[in-house]
Amino acid sequence: MWVVVVLVLSSLVKPEAVVNRDSSYPTEDACKAAIAKNVPAKLDAKHKEAVEQGYRRYVCIRVPADAAKPKT
Repeated sequence: MWVVVVLVLSSLVKPEAVVNRDSSYPTEDACKAAIAKNVPAKLDAKHKEAVEQGYRRYVCIRVPADAAKPKT
């Protein structure tokens, strides 16, 4: 299973990584396709510019299947 992670670094605050827990993908290619399709359409101008300039990245990370199961 693959998920999208947003990575943001700033010199004034600690690094930030946010995992999109709403969606997962069976392959890395499917994850990358979802980023290409969804990210540009959903970002405001400020965040689009940050992506274009490399200050914000959307990457696909593989997650073990059992990590997605809720703990009981």
